[in-house]
Amino acid sequence: MDFIPHDEKTIAEMLNIIGVTNIEDLFKDIPKDLIINGLNLPEGLSEPDVLKNLQELGKKNKIYSDSFLGAGCYFHYIPSLVDFVISRSEFYTSYTPYQAEASQGYLQAIYEYQSAISRLTQMDVANASMYDGSTALAESAIMASIITGKNQVIVLEGVHPEYVEVVKTYCWGQKIALKIVPVEKLEDELNQEIAAVLFQSPNFFGDIEDVLILAKNIKKKSPKCLVIQCMTDPTCLGILKPPGETKVDIFVAEGQSFGISPSFGGPGLGIFTAKREFLRKIPGRLVGKTKEINGEREGFLLTLQAREQHIRREKASSNICTNQALCSLSALVYLVSLGRTGLREVATQNIQKAHYVKNKLKEIPGYEILNTKPTYNEFIVKCPNIDSLIQECKKLNLLPPLPLSKYYPERKDVALVCVTELNSQESIEKFIKALELANSNEEGKV
Repeated sequence: MDFIPHDEKTIAEMLNIIGVTNIEDLFKDIPKDLIINGLNLPEGLSEPDVLKNLQELGKKNKIYSDSFLGAGCYFHYIPSLVDFVISRSEFYTSYTPYQAEASQGYLQAIYEYQSAISRLTQMDVANASMYDGSTALAESAIMASIITGKNQVIVLEGVHPEYVEVVKTYCWGQKIALKIVPVEKLEDELNQEIAAVLFQSPNFFGDIEDVLILAKNIKKKSPKCLVIQCMTDPTCLGILKPPGETKVDIFVAEGQSFGISPSFGGPGLGIFTAKREFLRKIPGRLVGKTKEINGEREGFLLTLQAREQHIRREKASSNICTNQALCSLSALVYLVSLGRTGLREVATQNIQKAHYVKNKLKEIPGYEILNTKPTYNEFIVKCPNIDSLIQECKKLNLLPPLPLSKYYPERKDVALVCVTELNSQESIEKFIKALELANSNEEGKV
C-alpha cells in the first residue's frame, strides 16, 4: 500500500486539535525507564536499493520441491480461483462489518462460509471464524465451563502440543483445572465435575479415533460432560464421518488446509461449530439473514454475539473481537471450487498416498511404524537415525518430516511423516530413497 508521510504543519495541526504540544505527550503514561531513546537503525535507502536488498534477502529462503512435513500446517493444492477472488479489493481491503448497510457483500460471504462449514461438519451452527485452531479449542473449553458450571476439563493425549499450551493458558486465566489423560485411562478420570473432554481425531500422530464410541462412553459415565473434538487438517471430512453424526457437542478445527497457503506458519483459520442448544454461548461473531420489516428484501447482519463489546462484560462468554474474514473467504471459495466430490478426491488421495508410503517403509530394514490405529495423512515411524534422514531429505530437496523429540524428548529418532495429494509418485520415490540412504548410512557405521 502507498504511504503518505505527514509534514510538520499537518502534525502540528493534529496535535493542536487533540490538545497536546508534542508527540511525546501522547506517551506520557509510559514509565520513562521503559522508553527507548533512539534506535540504532541504518540510513535510509532509495527505492531501487530497497527492492534490491529485499531480493537479496529473498534468495536466502530455501524453497523445497516437495514436503513431508505436516504437524498442524499442511501443503494442499489451492485452486487458482481462491487467490483470484480474495485478491479483489472489495474483499482484501474490507474491515469489520459493524455497519450492516455498508457491508452486505462481506456479511453475505461470511454467512455463506458459516453455511458451508455447517453442512460439511453436519453441526447445527458455525460461527464467523476464530483466530486459528488452537484458540478455537481453548474457547471451546471456556464455553463448556460456562455451560456446565464446572471448572475441570480433560484433554486426551494426542492433541497437538501447541494447542494444549494455548488451552492451558486460557484455562489458567479462567481458573479452570486441566488434566491430560491417556485414552485408556479416561473412564477412571471421568466424574460429574468434568465440564468437557477435549480430544483430537485424527490426532497429532495421525491416528483416527472411533469418535462415536468415545462420545458414547463419555456420556455414559458423565452425562452432562461436553464432548469436544478438534482437527488440524479437516480435509479428512471428505471421507470420514462428520462430527455432527458422532454425538460431538462442539467441533473445532484449523482451516488452513482449506485454500490457505502455509506461508511461514500463518495466518490460520479457526473453525468453530456447535449444537443448536449452545447457540447463545458461542464465542465470536455470528452472521444471520433477515428480511425487511415492511418488505421482502433479504439482508445480512451480525447477531447473537456473546462478547463484552455487545453485552455486559460480566455476562460475556468471550472477549474475542474479530474473525479471520479473508481466510474464511478463502475456505469458502476452496470448498465451493472442489465441491463434495472434489473434497472426497482430496481426502482419498491423502489417505491412499500416506498408506502407500507407510507400506513402503515397512519393507525397509530399520524402520518401524508405531501407529496401531488407522491413520489419515500422517503417521509416526521409528528411524535408525532421524538426523541422517533429515540430512538426506534436504540433499534431495525435500522438506523433511517432523522429529517428534521437538515436543516429546523421550521419543528420540521418531518422525511424524505427512503425505498429501501434492506428493507425486516422483517425490514419494525420492523420499523412499532418502529413507534407504539414511538407513545405509547407519549400517555403514556399524
